[in-house]
Amino acid sequence: MIINQTMHIALSVVFLALVGYKFVELLRKRTNPAMWGLWGTLAGFVFGLVVGVDVVFKAMERVVPGSPWWVQHVLLCGGGLAVQVFFIYSIDEHRAAHKRAILWAVVYLAFQAVITALYVPAYLTGDLNALLRHDFTNAPLSVWMNVVFVAYVGLVEVTVTRMAWTWAKVADRVWLRRGLRLIAVGSAISALFAVHKVGYVSAVFLGHQPPWSEFKGSFVPALAGIVLITVGSLVPRWGPRFDAMRQWVLHYRSYRRLAPLWTALVGAFPEVQLEAPYRPGRDGYRLDDLRYFVYRRVIEIWDARRALRPYTSRSHRDSAIASARAAGLSDTEITAVAEAASVAEGLRAREHGRDRSEDDYAPKMPGGSDLAAEVAWLEQVAGAFARAEAR
Repeated sequence: MIINQTMHIALSVVFLALVGYKFVELLRKRTNPAMWGLWGTLAGFVFGLVVGVDVVFKAMERVVPGSPWWVQHVLLCGGGLAVQVFFIYSIDEHRAAHKRAILWAVVYLAFQAVITALYVPAYLTGDLNALLRHDFTNAPLSVWMNVVFVAYVGLVEVTVTRMAWTWAKVADRVWLRRGLRLIAVGSAISALFAVHKVGYVSAVFLGHQPPWSEFKGSFVPALAGIVLITVGSLVPRWGPRFDAMRQWVLHYRSYRRLAPLWTALVGAFPEVQLEAPYRPGRDGYRLDDLRYFVYRRVIEIWDARRALRPYTSRSHRDSAIASARAAGLSDTEITAVAEAASVAEGLRAREHGRDRSEDDYAPKMPGGSDLAAEVAWLEQVAGAFARAEAR
């Protein structure tokens, strides 16, 4: 029980922080009904979760006897209505969205009226206490109250699953599609909560006691669903930032891999360098800046390679191609090794003041068709060049 309560409290704290974070974002778009629906979804589930914390539950019971269970289920159902509102205002035209939102609000109120009508006599007669002891045979009112509650939850989850999955098919942004699919999967898993609860209560009511706790069996799919829905709601915003960070890492890796080739060529022809190299921690404070430095490095490599051309030898490069082919390298690897050999041999020739006749110049090897392919190919050249220089 202590472990359950500790986990319950920890989850409540985490999700409360998330509600606060999303509220700050909501203030920037406070005229958008869909954003209110998204925040209301989190708030309903989170505050419903908080009410279930033992300390909070008992404190509310002392202040207003009988209030915790009812408030918790009003909040949870309210979160379900809010997620429907989020999707309705995200998908439909404003006037049509109003009509659908009002319809689902009426459904929500109708279910809450039935739950309340069953809850009041259940609490006053002690029927609810029998439910909390899992003595379902002596809690007919509470059993029906739970059936109505989980029926509403199941209705919401099925509706949200359908809307999220349908919208994901037409979403034009990758991370939006992924977020919607996570929400759809989370809603489908949460629907298992309703299925399990009805099945468990029905089994006990008929005299068959399952060998596991009803709370654990219901809590696990509910929690898994809430987590997936929450992550799915954050993914469209944070996914592109993750992509940008990942791209920055790839650009920095390319920038470092090109360093041996760039250093050797620019050292021989410093006039091709247009600006100082990238300095980690001082340059590239925006995630897209490093792409420029990589692009700049590629240009400087080819400018220096063009200046080196009079010192390169076609015959030496042909010999490198033959050796690479004999070693069983692929075509791309062969061209990279041959280009690295031409650069290394050309730098040595320039150092000793020996240039070639124009007929023996080694022309530029074919690189890539765009910047990404060009960088990938030059990385191979730089790697081959570094290995050749190390020998």
